[in-house]
Amino acid sequence: MITALIVDDEPFARRDLRRTLEPAKDIQILGECGNAIDALTRIHVDKPDVVFLDIQMPQITGIEMLGMLDPQTMPHIVFLTAYDEYAVQAFEKNAFDYVLKPVTSDRLDLTLERLRNSFFKHDFSVLPEVNHLRQVPCFGLHSVMFVKLPDVEYVEARNTGIYVCDVDGQEHATTLRLNILQQRTSLLRCHRQFLVNIDLVHKLQYLESGLAEFVTRRGRVIPISRRLLPDIKERLGIS
Repeated sequence: MITALIVDDEPFARRDLRRTLEPAKDIQILGECGNAIDALTRIHVDKPDVVFLDIQMPQITGIEMLGMLDPQTMPHIVFLTAYDEYAVQAFEKNAFDYVLKPVTSDRLDLTLERLRNSFFKHDFSVLPEVNHLRQVPCFGLHSVMFVKLPDVEYVEARNTGIYVCDVDGQEHATTLRLNILQQRTSLLRCHRQFLVNIDLVHKLQYLESGLAEFVTRRGRVIPISRRLLPDIKERLGIS
């Protein structure tokens, strides 16, 4: 059973989400909160597996609340909002998923399937060299596929999740966050939304704006953020 907490300042939104979750018999709703302060207390006491969290709340937003949680013990966070401009920021704050309102049953089913898969595989303690992943677990319907690290061209964070693109151009969803993949693999962080396999990069090209981008051997263009460019050049021995 996956335990859940609903956090939203709008009572009608909490009610609608609860109704949408009801058909999922393996989801147990522990309660509801109308603000971040109450939610922080409930999370500490009840320790839910997942929190469905509204972003735009008075006093303390969902993004701000997420920053108050211990990254080592916090539950999965599924952000709910009517606006998609928060997506990248949400994933950079280690959100598990990001769902636009009004929440539909079809979209919620995708989130629930990812949640179920994540609880099947998140214990890496039984694996050797836990801090150095040699393959990335990716998930489909009732299956887990492992993409070997040399076959990963890049990883991208989008509104709908984290996606691994392999050397054949195929995309696979993973529940591993960008910061985890950055820490546990040799993939290079080049942008807030991208990790890239530097062994598969064909060239680094400069843009007129002063920015730069990678071009992979397959011709895929990967952006490089202005902030990370100096460190990337130093790592690659570029003066």
